[in-house]
Amino acid sequence: MKRTIFLAVISVVLAGCCCRNEQTEVRTRYTLGKVGNLNAQELRLEKALKDAAKIPAAVEFAKGMFEVAYIIPEEHPGLGFTARFSEGKVQVERGLNVAIEPTLVIPLTDEGILNIKEFFKDGKLDDKEEFLVVNALFKPGWEASYRIPDLKSWLIRRYMRLDGLLHAVLLNPGQVKFKGKVVKNELSVVRVSGQWLIFSGLEGVADVRMRVAPKDALAMYSLIMRDLKNATSWGEKRKVMRNFAEIRDRCLVK
Repeated sequence: MKRTIFLAVISVVLAGCCCRNEQTEVRTRYTLGKVGNLNAQELRLEKALKDAAKIPAAVEFAKGMFEVAYIIPEEHPGLGFTARFSEGKVQVERGLNVAIEPTLVIPLTDEGILNIKEFFKDGKLDDKEEFLVVNALFKPGWEASYRIPDLKSWLIRRYMRLDGLLHAVLLNPGQVKFKGKVVKNELSVVRVSGQWLIFSGLEGVADVRMRVAPKDALAMYSLIMRDLKNATSWGEKRKVMRNFAEIRDRCLVK
């Protein structure tokens, strides 16, 4: 009964009655970057992204994941690409379009960028490919989720158990390797002075610990960034919160 009442209160907040804060903009941290005189490898990366944007499976995966994504090639300082999802298509442009706020900011190695096309070209992701995609999106996805205005409400944070120090570990059941090493992805999340800070690695003694399977990571992201965003009625928002709670409870380390 108490849980039902609390959900009802939260749904009011989610509907917009108690949460008027604007989303924190991250675009101001970036500049357009390099848009001319790309070398051969940089042109190869651009082509790989544009080719991937034409693959139906990749477009379907992007649906609901982002409206705008900044893709940052880690091995090429000053280079960036903007991917925009609109009307069922993904458009890739050279440079970071700082006139629009990104949903996601995704740093990737050259291999990670080239893998996008290779992973999706057969129309599906196998377990290893899915893990590597989720691994690349794990921290960017948490950062994006914590930027939504709803999470500034203390009621929602209380229900989702977000206050305090959180440790989140992405499970790697297949012991997938990247560049010869078993991939380990661990995050520390804490709210300080009204803002969320997300660090790679496990820092301090956590109030809450989560071990997250790749499919659960994708599901939680979709619930917050797609379903919650598109929910219009109290009942729809309440359903999203219940679904999120089920996954969260499954991932909690008791």
